[in-house]
Amino acid sequence: MKKKLLIFILIVSIVGVLFCIEYSFPKAIDVTYPAVQFRPGDANSATSVSLSIKGKLHRPLFRNQYFSGRIAVDRYDYSKYQMEDILFHRDVRNGWGNIVYFDNKPSGFTFGFVWKNGSFDNVKILLNEPVGPEKDGGIIKDQQIVAPAKDYQSALELSSAEFKDN
Repeated sequence: MKKKLLIFILIVSIVGVLFCIEYSFPKAIDVTYPAVQFRPGDANSATSVSLSIKGKLHRPLFRNQYFSGRIAVDRYDYSKYQMEDILFHRDVRNGWGNIVYFDNKPSGFTFGFVWKNGSFDNVKILLNEPVGPEKDGGIIKDQQIVAPAKDYQSALELSSAEFKDN
């Protein structure tokens, strides 16, 4: 009897460990934030935008988080494009992810790099410039979108406080 109980406990433990390793603990995300697109040091560059995030944040225990869904900025219409899943590399630049859009052609374009706190409680997107698929490539400069923020000062403070190493 004790041997059967020990085997049962061992099997349940193995199944539990495998479950924790493989399951991604998805969380539904559906938020829209007021945001500001700006260049640090240039208050005149600030533009109010709206940032919408809808999809699932997958939070596996022993692997990097990833997001499947859509991140949209009202200033840019990429509705005809699909967004690639974003893998947040926790060991690279403090949780860096890459926003890539693509269509049915074999090419896509990088919108920018993204960081988040928690379950998208705060978001920073460092834009590729020039922005968009028709611009042939892009380079990261210093233009960014920060949410939630209502004006240049709050966006700059959030960027400096929460994302200071990015």
